[in-house]
Amino acid sequence: MTTALIYIRQSRHKDGERTASPEVQWQACCELPAVKGCSNIERYQDLDVSGGRTAGRKQYLRLLQRVEDAQQGGDVTVVAAYDQSRSFRNTADALAFYALLEKRPWITVEYVHGRFDRSPAGEFTYTAMAAAHAMERRMTAEKIRAAYAYRSAQGEAVGPVPAGYRRTGKAGSAVVIDEEMAPLVRRIFEEYSTGSSSTRAIAERLNAEGAILPGSNGWYGDTIAQMLANVAYIGKTYTKSRLRRQGALITGQWPALIDLGLWDAVQRQLRAKTRHRGVRGAAVGRAYVFRGLLRCGECGRPLHINSDRRARVYYRCRGDDAPQRCRAPGLREDALLPWASDLFRRLDTYRPDGFADAVAGQAKAVAHNPDAVAQVELTLDRLGKRFMWGHIEESEYLRERERLEGVRDDLKAAAHPRQTIKLAGLLDAWNTGDASTRHELLTLLFDALQVAGGEVVGFTPRRDREAEVTALMTAAYSSGYARRERDSNPRRLAP
Repeated sequence: MTTALIYIRQSRHKDGERTASPEVQWQACCELPAVKGCSNIERYQDLDVSGGRTAGRKQYLRLLQRVEDAQQGGDVTVVAAYDQSRSFRNTADALAFYALLEKRPWITVEYVHGRFDRSPAGEFTYTAMAAAHAMERRMTAEKIRAAYAYRSAQGEAVGPVPAGYRRTGKAGSAVVIDEEMAPLVRRIFEEYSTGSSSTRAIAERLNAEGAILPGSNGWYGDTIAQMLANVAYIGKTYTKSRLRRQGALITGQWPALIDLGLWDAVQRQLRAKTRHRGVRGAAVGRAYVFRGLLRCGECGRPLHINSDRRARVYYRCRGDDAPQRCRAPGLREDALLPWASDLFRRLDTYRPDGFADAVAGQAKAVAHNPDAVAQVELTLDRLGKRFMWGHIEESEYLRERERLEGVRDDLKAAAHPRQTIKLAGLLDAWNTGDASTRHELLTLLFDALQVAGGEVVGFTPRRDREAEVTALMTAAYSSGYARRERDSNPRRLAP
């Protein structure tokens, strides 16, 4: 049996008039002589995904893995795409693809438009085309950013309009109040303004009533909070970015849905509750031992951090205010510390060479990387734009934003100079370290820890040292692990 692998990508697959639709790409690739000569065809398709980078294109990564695993005389004989830009619009990715296929001369690469040539002249042409596609992508992105910046400065509604509004007129240029959904939005503002309901309570009540937005799975507390803080509802916007509240506050080119009296009452409630809740009210730069690591063993969602007035730290599943509510109970940080102490006691028995130095080295590397925070901020900005342009769903946007904000806060906290740790063993490092040091010890080993029933039940080793961490954990826990499929590559701690 011979197999052809066809790759299809489209940045905005709903805009079929401007680009080749997925079906057009598929049909054209299937008509290629090399593809028609194969007895089997496999389809790999990424929609609403930019070709600017490989990460995030799950189907493309699957195709690459299929090619990497291919052996001479095996079934994979053809790789096809509509054109070179469908596969990538990044020079580095294009060259990596060429190098991969150059080592597999028995695999034919076919484009509907263009050709793949392994000769020296063909390599030069291929590289030049890859650079041209990358330049085109970057220039287009610059033009889009400039256009959005200009429109924002003029008070236009850029990106998707908030709930309670709709676009009308030619090409949706005008924004008007959606009279069908506006009462629901006003109800949310009115209920919160009384101070008797939290955002989570409002979300739960609306979900129970079935009062949700068209096309939505339901309300989250975070979604309600974002709505209540959105200046678009009083007919305002920002000159640079409404989503990130950047620039000067100006009058927008659409009517207000909420009157100023109600808006001011809601903002007073938000400020009052922000001062007394969770991490947002905590001191800037505070470190948390398990921050960004914990995942719910029931639903797989990340755990949020809360702290009370007595500075006790709690972790709760974000799914407890989801439309399909997760019933996993929250847990205190104190309840997890004994597990970590026992872990490092076990690992300290083996005293891995250089581990303490690696911890100190990691802290030093973070503290001397001033560009890291700026890079995370840029990623957050791009994430916001992708959500604003409708490229990603709200739930995905919220999860990724939370993760990136956690990374940013950790980098900021680690940027403060502190004494270098020079210790003989793991248990000493854990017992004498502060919360930041303990967090570094855990992140040196794990990408995630699964919790259920108030305890750690599984782990995901750090991707760049998966084999080493797995070996250490196997040695520390002689009863071994069983695989779980809920996370990226988790292991369950056996009883």
